[in-house]
Amino acid sequence: MINKKIEINYTEYQSVNELLDKDRQLLQLTEENLKNSYSPYSQFKVSSLVQLDDDINIMGTNQENAAYPSGLCAERVAIFSAKSLHPSKNVEKVVVVTEQGNEFPFSPCGSCRQVLMEYEMNQKKPIQVLLKSGNSKIWKFNSVRDLLPFAFEAEEILKKE
Repeated sequence: MINKKIEINYTEYQSVNELLDKDRQLLQLTEENLKNSYSPYSQFKVSSLVQLDDDINIMGTNQENAAYPSGLCAERVAIFSAKSLHPSKNVEKVVVVTEQGNEFPFSPCGSCRQVLMEYEMNQKKPIQVLLKSGNSKIWKFNSVRDLLPFAFEAEEILKKE
């Protein structure tokens, strides 16, 4: 038997005032976009911003539906829109905010993590992730890999075809 350990790296900020101006502006845009969330069932508003090359920003919010699970998370709304509109652009950063939250931010669900990870693997360049929930601290990850260390490796499947 071999015991192994995984280390997850991230930076924790106590307030938005500690962020670089650019990150603070992205966080503010993402928070302002919370009003566009369609979450009548869960009452849990989520907004996401995907920043592409050339500082192109694409917004998304969670979209719920009475025919659960037909809704979609804010992260996937934003990333799918971004890559549909700008397929040749790299994803530089993903910002996710929720309306609720106190001490620590909520992180993306497993499906969203996997989707973001696949784009990171395809572009062979890390994607930064910035998370904030309500009045929580802010967490910044330099790679989606830190959110999903055991990602499903689609490249292996594609090689077999």
